[in-house]
Formats: sequence, C-alpha cells, structure tokens
Amino acid sequence: MTNKQKIFFIYPPSPIMNREDRCQQPTSDMTIIPPLPPVDMMSLSAIAKKRGYETKFKDYSLKNENVYDFLRDLRVYKPDFLVLNIASTTLEKDLSILTQARDLLEDTVVIVKGAIFNFNSYAILQQYPEIDIALRGEIEPAFDEIIQYKDLKDVKGITYQIDEKIVSTSDRDLSDNLDYLPFLDRDLIDNSIYIRPDIKKPQTIIRVSKGCPNHCFFCLATPLNGKNVRYRSAELVLDEIRECVLKYNIRNFIFWSDLFNFDNGWVQRLCRLIIDSGLKINFSANTRVDTLDFETLQLLKKAGCTLLSIGIESGSQELLDKMGKRITLEQIEKAIDMINKARIQIYAYYVIGLPWETKETIEKTYKFAKKLNTQFASFYTATALLGTKFYDYVKKNRLGEINYEKPYFIPTVKSYSLTSEEIYKYNQKMNRDYYLRPSYILKMATNINSITKFKTYYDTFIKLVRKV
Repeated sequence: MTNKQKIFFIYPPSPIMNREDRCQQPTSDMTIIPPLPPVDMMSLSAIAKKRGYETKFKDYSLKNENVYDFLRDLRVYKPDFLVLNIASTTLEKDLSILTQARDLLEDTVVIVKGAIFNFNSYAILQQYPEIDIALRGEIEPAFDEIIQYKDLKDVKGITYQIDEKIVSTSDRDLSDNLDYLPFLDRDLIDNSIYIRPDIKKPQTIIRVSKGCPNHCFFCLATPLNGKNVRYRSAELVLDEIRECVLKYNIRNFIFWSDLFNFDNGWVQRLCRLIIDSGLKINFSANTRVDTLDFETLQLLKKAGCTLLSIGIESGSQELLDKMGKRITLEQIEKAIDMINKARIQIYAYYVIGLPWETKETIEKTYKFAKKLNTQFASFYTATALLGTKFYDYVKKNRLGEINYEKPYFIPTVKSYSLTSEEIYKYNQKMNRDYYLRPSYILKMATNINSITKFKTYYDTFIKLVRKV
C-alpha cells in the first residue's frame, strides 16, 4: 500500500497573532480577544484530505516553541508540502525559519500565504529563495490545483520560482458563489484551545461572506476580497453549524465576514433556518451601523446572537469622513440604541493615530466611547499595512518609517500633530481607563450569572489594574 503524501501547515514561531488576512493582530496584549482558530489552514487541510493527503498543523507561537522545535518536527514528519501562514507585520521573523531549515527542505514544496503576497510576492520570493510558491487572492482553488500537480504555469493566482526565475501567473477572478468553500477541517486542531473568553467554552469560526463596498482608509477587506459582498448559501452555513454541534459539541460561533449584514434578507433567512433547526447555539458577528434594522436584530437575538462587533473608529465626524467610513455619529448612536434594545451585547472598535489625529480628536473619541458605554471596547493604534490606502498615504506624504514592532498598539507612524510616543500613551490610557470606570464595573457586575464569568471578569480587572 502506498503511503499518503503529507502536508504540514504551520504558524511560525513569531509573536502570537490572529493571522487571517484582514485581521492580523497580536493577541498577547489584548484585553479580551483570544487567539482564533487557523481558518485558512483548516480550509486548505479540508481540501487536501479530499485529495487523499495526510495533514498536520502546529502553531509554534501559541505553544511558545522556537525554530529548533520546528527543525525537529521537519526531521520527524518529513512533509511533502510545507504551508506557512505569514503575517504582514512579522514577515521577516516568520520567513527566517526557512533559511535555517534550508537543508531539510530539499524534497519539500514550500508554500506561503498571507495578505502581503497579494501586493509584493515577487520581491519577497527574490529575498527568500526557499519559497517555492506564494498564493494570491482566494487561495483554495489554486492550492487544490497545486496539490494535484497541475503545471504551475496554468495555475492562476500564484507566484512561483522555477529554474532560478520568478513567475507570476494571472490573477484568479473572485468567485461570486462561496459555496465552493469546504467545511473547515476541525480535526486538524485541538478545538478546546480556542474558547469564548467569557464562558471558557470552545468557540469556532463559520465563514459566511467576503467583500465590502466601502474600502476604508486603513482596511484590507476591499483590496483582498473585492467590493461585491459574496455570501455562502444560508443552508450551507446551517449545515456546517450542525456538523459542529453534532460532531464536535461546539455551540459557540463567530460568523466570519467582511460585512455580515450587508444583505439583511440573507441574514434573516439564516436566522430563521437556525431557529427552525432547533439547534441551541450562540454566535457573534460584525455589523455596520447604517445597515441595521430592528426586525433583523430581533431575529438575530432569537437565533442566538449574543454579541455584535462594530467598527465605530472615532468620535470625530471629520476623521470618520477622512477615513472613508461613510457613517455619521448620529447613525452610530441610533444603532447602539437599537442593539441595546434588542439585548445584544456590543464590542466597539476604535482607532487612533491616523495622519489627521490630534489631541482634541482623541479626546472626542474617548468621550464618545464613554457615552456609548458598550460592554466591550478596544482602542487600537492605526497600522499601515501594505495594500491599504493608509500605507500609500504614509509613503507619499513621508510620515516616517513604518514600525511594526507591536502593531495595533505601538503606532506604525506618527500623525501630523502627535508623535508615535504620544499616540501610544493615549492608546494605553484609553484601553485601561475605559474598563476601570466605576460606572462600567457596576454595569458589568450586573451581567455576571456564573462563577466562570465572574472569574473571567475578575482576571481581566486585575490585568488592567497592573497596567496602572
């Protein structure tokens, strides 16, 4: 009997990151957000298993392991393919392990994926000859063709090395129908590692849509996934939910999308399917404030929605306009009020440090955040990732060298009015002070309904106090 070929998927030994292309953020210093399952690796693994491959995944950062552990695993596992998920902000650290592993990779095809390869794959492959293939665009179709050993010149959406030459094939068109996406391979990982923070129970991701028409100044969603919002069928989403419940006993979900409620008709259909199925689940999703209506919110609540994430970004209308959010402060307040009436919790995201940021606009943002008083909030510093309008603006207007030392916390660049150090201090103060307000603590104390939740809130409180 012929042995199966093997594919080794990894997160390199770099800082602990959520590495999905649009949401590349470190989690070690986050107040609430935990590490998320390796969605793209699980998707590719599902494809590989259908083709008869044996697959394995390891997150070296989460396990606090180093390059020597990686080299040991290569010697033992001897994969036919090695697939790395690369974050834009840790590119050099991520790829340095390939140089050290060069002698062990002679019989292994090295594949890399990550947002940055959509914009700079040729130069990166020039710098790292150990890379055989970089995936661009929607990675599943190209990966499927590669592991079937299709001639690489005929595989759209890749950059590859052959005979000391680098070749980029034509881009692959984005699929209008996302039903081609496989159910994630949840056998690839230890699902107990990825938990919902407040109740300490397993939580997984269900992909529902891709694409966003808004193309905000700092966001990669539109450059990566296009302006058209493309959904999986609601029936297929329900089928994957059902598999998670029945096979893996997972009942907590994040509905993963660039813009979940762009089509409220689709959202309502999914909610009704969940309700009619009798599956008792909880889920969170993201939303824009200008696409909400109360009927949809009521259905979301009935279907099991416990939390909605909203990119509020700023309390300054001027900054909202400059960053291309296409929303108003009035719309934000109205939406928050509707969600509160639907009794769904809110996670609000704010960003400070864009080029036009001033002390006054930061103070407006923090004042606005306190007024909205959402259950959860994160204040990020603006991070200029390659592929965003922000990155191009920084280069054109010479705002300084881009610093990826600690993305989303230490600013990548200064603003016109504030230094990076000043922005960082505001970021630390806002993230700390928001949660240490007596009124906030009292509000959240009334939501504690279990020992687990009490312990989670208490541990978070102590973590924040130690930062004072």
